[in-house]
Amino acid sequence: MKKILIIIGIIVGLLLVAGLSFFIYLKVAFLSKDEVKEIVLKDTGKSSAEIYFEKVDLEIEDKQYEVEIYYNNTEYEYKIDAQNGRIVYNNFPPAANNTISNEEQNTTSTNNNSQNIVAEKTLEEAKTIALNHAGLVASSVTFTKAEIDTDDGISVYDIEFTANNYEYDYEIARQTGEILKYSKEKMGQR
Repeated sequence: MKKILIIIGIIVGLLLVAGLSFFIYLKVAFLSKDEVKEIVLKDTGKSSAEIYFEKVDLEIEDKQYEVEIYYNNTEYEYKIDAQNGRIVYNNFPPAANNTISNEEQNTTSTNNNSQNIVAEKTLEEAKTIALNHAGLVASSVTFTKAEIDTDDGISVYDIEFTANNYEYDYEIARQTGEILKYSKEKMGQR
């Protein structure tokens, strides 16, 4: 009986050590929820009184925080790298009042550790990029799909249209306007 109690004590001790180690790993390896909230507030340009945080969950397998917020009775989503704080995805609209002062701009351009601030492309700009690449004009095509999507953790515009018996499919990065994928196929050959 004494051996069983010793074995149980060892197992409980090991479980406690493993649990404590995992807890320490989470605290050291990943940003805190408060740090993630600050990143979201900074990105939106809004105050904590204007933004309601519905969910701030750490997805350990993806090493990302999934954040759901409400602003003006509309739900928005963020995905943030849990280790470096980089915004992987968001569908919060870029606001006209989120401008950067000249002083902040100069600080950003001279600080090598800061992220480059790039205005996100609009859906209309993405459509124009696709049309220019295809050598077409808007009046000669029929858009069948134009929406925001996520591919490999990157926020993209998924744009599809038809013209002259061809189907065009584009995936364009929201942040840069870069064409990530495209295809042109004769209609009916999919």
